[in-house]
Amino acid sequence: MALGPEDESRLAELAERTRAQDPRFARGLGAGEPQPPAEYRVRRTGWRIALALTGCAVALFLFSVGAPGGGFLAALGAVLALVTIGDGFGNRT
Repeated sequence: MALGPEDESRLAELAERTRAQDPRFARGLGAGEPQPPAEYRVRRTGWRIALALTGCAVALFLFSVGAPGGGFLAALGAVLALVTIGDGFGNRT
């Protein structure tokens, strides 16, 4: 079954949009070596989580020794650690 001209133009537009938004996925399809789309790729967030937790630990240490602004730094470190950890899980639907 052949596609009509309207369907062909929609398909070409979809292919161009896919190439622009996720070039790695499009290259994989073109080469015959499929890659997962960006939504399903595993993010390497381990180092970000470790950095955020280290920053939180340093801020808590500064707070415990009574450094000026230590309470603010401890709160900021805790919030950043939670945001980073939450970002690492992504939206899996």
